[in-house]
Amino acid sequence: RFWMDKGMRSALDEHEDYALTARKKHLKRLLFDEVADQTGKMFDPDVLTLVWARRFAEYKRPGLVKKDFARFKKMLENEERPVQIIWAGKPYPFDTNAVNTFNELIHISHNIKNMAVLIGYELELSRTLKYGSDVWLNTPRVSREASGTSGMSASMNGSIHLSTNDGWHPEFAKDTCNSFTIPDIDHTLPIEKQDEEDNKNMMNILENQIIPMYYDKPENWTQMMKSAMNNVLPAFDSGRMAHEYYVKMYDLGRDNDK
Repeated sequence: RFWMDKGMRSALDEHEDYALTARKKHLKRLLFDEVADQTGKMFDPDVLTLVWARRFAEYKRPGLVKKDFARFKKMLENEERPVQIIWAGKPYPFDTNAVNTFNELIHISHNIKNMAVLIGYELELSRTLKYGSDVWLNTPRVSREASGTSGMSASMNGSIHLSTNDGWHPEFAKDTCNSFTIPDIDHTLPIEKQDEEDNKNMMNILENQIIPMYYDKPENWTQMMKSAMNNVLPAFDSGRMAHEYYVKMYDLGRDNDK
């Protein structure tokens, strides 16, 4: 209940597509108020908005876009079908690489109007990001992500999960129906080569699938939002988790005592 916007839930339950998209646009405006407060930048609620927001750690690869930043920058600045991106999160103070990545993204963002880095990741900001994002970007190295709960709560609010095939994503994903999956690669390759391949595949999905659908087929985008919300709610809910834990642990324990 905390993570899902009531207006989005009501529109979904009432099968009101217009209300759903209107509510999402309102939530984007609220997020962009925070962007303006922190950075002075004015984001457009009609523009496709990506969010990468979580703890900054090397294996989560917050800086994956830098592997071909010229291509990424060109995508952001496309005049006909632009893209906005927001980073938010906290690096561990003694994780030098994470701190450097965070600071470098802030530095780069100063010269790109469609790119913002927000300071902090407290509950209220986290919720605002999940409410207002169109795409929730998740880029961990495969086999390193234990779960990825931020993507679950983002999907509850109609944010489309674009992710490597790790953490919770394989249990949830129906590629191109409720989410987009960055294809698996050869994980015996050197780390640098893996990052290059994942970056290329991620950009291909953004350029060839996500951006065209968002701008050219809005009805398909709305359907994907609804599928994400409907698919995440029954399975990735703390009530379901607690019930399953009780049944499997306590009921099983009682059966074994008989």
